[in-house]
Amino acid sequence: MSKETPHITAAELKIMKVVWQLGSCTVRQTLDALPKDEGSLPAYTTIMTMMKQLAEKGALDVDCDRQPFVYTAAVRRDQVLRQRVSQFLQTVFDGRAEDLVLHLVEESDLSAADIRRMEAKIRRREKNK
Repeated sequence: MSKETPHITAAELKIMKVVWQLGSCTVRQTLDALPKDEGSLPAYTTIMTMMKQLAEKGALDVDCDRQPFVYTAAVRRDQVLRQRVSQFLQTVFDGRAEDLVLHLVEESDLSAADIRRMEAKIRRREKNK
């Protein structure tokens, strides 16, 4: 896995989620596994181009010795999510994590179990400080 996390767009993130889920896959397998709930699926060639770009960025490894090519993730899911959340936090909440958490608590439909899980994480974090 690479050390530096490349910038991954929202559309590329959808592809990465499929690759993380499947472990390794071809372009066709990726296209077939994309969520169908957003209307029409992109063309095969669009997915192929995006996967090639992800490989060029270092987000995917590609086995060119096999036909069709087989792709695997070169970055971990948690790396990419950490980067995306950090960008979102900076862009939307000016880096203020407490504002993000307060917004989630006030505006999200959190279950009692969700709240308990969040409280437990906060308690563990406080103990480790």
